[in-house]
Amino acid sequence: MKVLGLAVIAAAAMLGATGVQATEFVQNGGFEQSSYIHNTQFGASFGGQGVTGWTGLGNSGGVEHLEFYYRGGTQTTENATNQYGDPLGYLWAPFTVSGQGGNFVGLDSGPPYQGVIEQVINGLTVGGTYHLSFEWAGGQLRNRDGDTYDQIEVQFGSNDVITAQVNVANHGFTGWMTQTYDFTAASATQTLRFLAVGGPGGLPPIAAIDNVSLTGGVPEPAAWALMLVGFGGLGAALRRRRRRLAVA
Repeated sequence: MKVLGLAVIAAAAMLGATGVQATEFVQNGGFEQSSYIHNTQFGASFGGQGVTGWTGLGNSGGVEHLEFYYRGGTQTTENATNQYGDPLGYLWAPFTVSGQGGNFVGLDSGPPYQGVIEQVINGLTVGGTYHLSFEWAGGQLRNRDGDTYDQIEVQFGSNDVITAQVNVANHGFTGWMTQTYDFTAASATQTLRFLAVGGPGGLPPIAAIDNVSLTGGVPEPAAWALMLVGFGGLGAALRRRRRRLAVA
């Protein structure tokens, strides 16, 4: 039992020494990769699917879902309220880009135009736990007035969660918030989907999303190899110990 305990401790020590690699499963989680050179509406029938890795629902099934791609510059130089074209198409001036900086996606939260973006995630381990994190914020288009509210509904396979509701004052901005969830994969391929939920309709409220990450911690191949070597060495030591006891 003592030798077995030493084996477990040694294996754990070797795994800790080699580190754990968290595999990133989301492509283009910061929305920096795109074919667009200016702010634009995107999605099916609305500007195409120009945001790498992501699909906007757009005009699907006869319902218009509104998704926007914002080239955000940097937080200290330019943001979605002052870059490219008519500022009435963008967000009220208190709005800034996320702490990550750069580009982001905005989703109309008001029914019936609720924006939806999704990405198919492959290579999952059934029964494995995956950690989702993202930043989001509530704001309003510059050509609208009135108090609004916002939420983000997240679907990952059969899992369905929703953030707390935030209130956005007229022409206001909530600031960027970090949200995290843990999910268990039920299949090797699942769809990660973000749906904006807010109101009242017609204003419209805008839910912005940035810095999406989905990770599952798996040991690096080198760690597994060292663990096997360690167990092999301990097994050999145990066999030698047994032989010595038999001779005695």
